[in-house]
Amino acid sequence: MKRLFAFICLFVVAGCNLFEPTYSEGSFPTTVVNLGEVNSAYDDYNSTSHVVGGVMALVFSSKRGGRTDFDFIHESLNTLFDLKGGKFSFDNHPYGGLDVVAEQSTLTWATYVVNTPANELGPYIRSYEHDLLSADVYSNYNHHGEYMMLFASDRTGNLDIYLTHNYQDSVKSVNGSSSPLSNKNFTAPVSIPFLNSTADDAYPTFDQTNSSIYFTSNRDGSFAIYKAPLPTINPNELHRQLPKLTNVAIERVSELSSSADDKCPFISDNTLVFTSNRAGGFGGYDLYYSKWDGSRWSAPVNFGADINTSYDEYRPILCNLQQFSNQLMIFSSNRPGGKGGFDLYRVGIPK
Repeated sequence: MKRLFAFICLFVVAGCNLFEPTYSEGSFPTTVVNLGEVNSAYDDYNSTSHVVGGVMALVFSSKRGGRTDFDFIHESLNTLFDLKGGKFSFDNHPYGGLDVVAEQSTLTWATYVVNTPANELGPYIRSYEHDLLSADVYSNYNHHGEYMMLFASDRTGNLDIYLTHNYQDSVKSVNGSSSPLSNKNFTAPVSIPFLNSTADDAYPTFDQTNSSIYFTSNRDGSFAIYKAPLPTINPNELHRQLPKLTNVAIERVSELSSSADDKCPFISDNTLVFTSNRAGGFGGYDLYYSKWDGSRWSAPVNFGADINTSYDEYRPILCNLQQFSNQLMIFSSNRPGGKGGFDLYRVGIPK
């Protein structure tokens, strides 16, 4: 009888586990949520992100501490979806993947090099190891923790686009250290003259093939989205060649631009997101998206009232994380209910 009772108990326990919900992949919540501890009582906006696994390196502009100008801040974020219980968690305490946190830590050095008493805005990060170079090139961690950062700054008066990087031509070490992150300091920022004008030029982003740079500029009056087609450049030469390019044909992207202000383009795969105060929105700046069909961009679509408000929604970025059925969009907004000024928010959107 005791053996029968024990067997029944074991079956009941096992049965409970059998009927627990399980998920094949995660899903980001589709309700807009404030990033919480990442934000401050001051303006926090204009972010970019580098993702490895479930760890995100978020770099954004902030006036925290009562600054009069925007400086870059680097935060590490942790994303997790429990496939067994369906619980989603998102915080700035990356207790898992500490090797990834170490890999992304060099981005803090980038902020030290880039920040000035002027405004630093619209950062854009590309990892050599994960985004730019093929597997055979970055084997053995040769380019582990190496990044190229494009950004805008008004250090000379108007907003211009600059570049900094910590690419290493060969593996180097400091004081005999064998760490793959040794000697990964960032270079002094240099401007990219072919993108800049006497007006404001900002928010650069590569297309999905790294063959063009899109950015925003008010060189023709209002802000519009422009495209700069690039010549064929070896990815490990981008940081050297971009500042030297001349005679690049800059074109206004008519499908994406309007008579209003269209800003902050960001491309992920075949999707471009941006912000605009064009007619037909919900008030202030709204977020829009467009799809690339192989030859042109589709007519921009407003993200709707579930994401946009009568206040300003600004600088959207898209983050693709592994094992999620949708993708994460992070943006900034000065809507009520935040910590103060502009705050950073997140929301899940369809891929």
